Amino acid sequence: MGKRKTRTELGRRERQIMDAIFQLGEASVSDVLNQLADPPSYSSVRTMMRLLESKGLLRHRRDGTKYVYRATQSKRSVSRR
Repeated sequence: MGKRKTRTELGRRERQIMDAIFQLGEASVSDVLNQLADPPSYSSVRTMMRLLESKGLLRHRRDGTKYVYRATQSKRSVSRR
């Protein structure tokens, strides 16, 4: 059987989302969707970004009606996960 991820390890799609945020500096869900090749649904990306926030990798601020996310750690420290 395959190796199970621990809570701190990132899956493929989570890593893609983090890469998009590192590239953009800060981003809304729509901004991230535009950066992903073969993106999942808006709600899937939103959920993954909330999970990344619960893991302490992202934080958000409100900008009008949308949330804008920013990484809380360096790309180097995230890439070690």
